[in-house]
Amino acid sequence: MNRFARALPAALMVIPAPGEAVTFVRQLKGPYAGSWLLPGGGIEPGEPAEAAAVREAKEETGITVESCSLFSVYEFTGAWEQGRYHLLMFAFLADGCHPLPPGHRGHNVGEIRQARVDDISMHSTDLRILTDAGLASYDDETVARALAGDGITMYAHRVGGTARCLNP
Repeated sequence: MNRFARALPAALMVIPAPGEAVTFVRQLKGPYAGSWLLPGGGIEPGEPAEAAAVREAKEETGITVESCSLFSVYEFTGAWEQGRYHLLMFAFLADGCHPLPPGHRGHNVGEIRQARVDDISMHSTDLRILTDAGLASYDDETVARALAGDGITMYAHRVGGTARCLNP
């Protein structure tokens, strides 16, 4: 069965890096395979969202996040070759600055890179996520255009805020 055939709970970790950079991974699986994304993945049954984000960060980048904060929950809907998908993504921001450990080969990722947001062709969903995390400043129109270009509807549920649709 396609695990994306139902709403899939997932978690990601925004990991600040030296030189005002952010940690990205080139995803190998899922609807956004081949894209530069923030480290993250599915939440296992019984696993808290924060624990999933910490685990995925470690598996994909080798970085051990000791402390982080939930800053938003996102819903992504769209379609890919396997059909429609609906992701419920809990987004956490790692405290501190984390360099990549030497020689780590990420799980289910083709590459790992720490780059400034202006120096990488990141996925459209990351524009809003990094803006909400305070590490970028993309306006709503730019985000909506990028999401529409990828055929994605994204809802942002800011912690302590209200939900809004970024690409109706």
